[in-house]
Amino acid sequence: MATFFGIEERDAQDFIARHTVCLPHAADGSPELQYTVSPMHKEDIVFIKHCDSPFSLHIKAVGIVQSDYPAERMPDVCLPVDWVWQGEKVVEQFDESIPLCGEALYEEHNIVIQREIIDLLADRYRMPQAW
Repeated sequence: MATFFGIEERDAQDFIARHTVCLPHAADGSPELQYTVSPMHKEDIVFIKHCDSPFSLHIKAVGIVQSDYPAERMPDVCLPVDWVWQGEKVVEQFDESIPLCGEALYEEHNIVIQREIIDLLADRYRMPQAW
């Protein structure tokens, strides 16, 4: 089963154009210790998002991680991603706040938000309706 990771829009510059997702850095530019080993793996779902409040989530892009190994010729730790959807989907109807929404990278556990993201995936990545 795939894991869902949200990436803050301000930290996702050029990810779509480079077909990657890169692990966050500390303010001084060094890799953050908690991301020394990538939490993301092949076939995980990543999404670029922005929050207006703890109760309003704007999904900007959705992609699928393509490999467990970093992309070559990148100075950062960046994994290849197939960005399958871009746009703006506002999700406001969920039962709880998103306390980690402002974080550079977090694992999304809210099932309502996960379903909204799955609905944005291209047909080739969707599970059969019987699931």
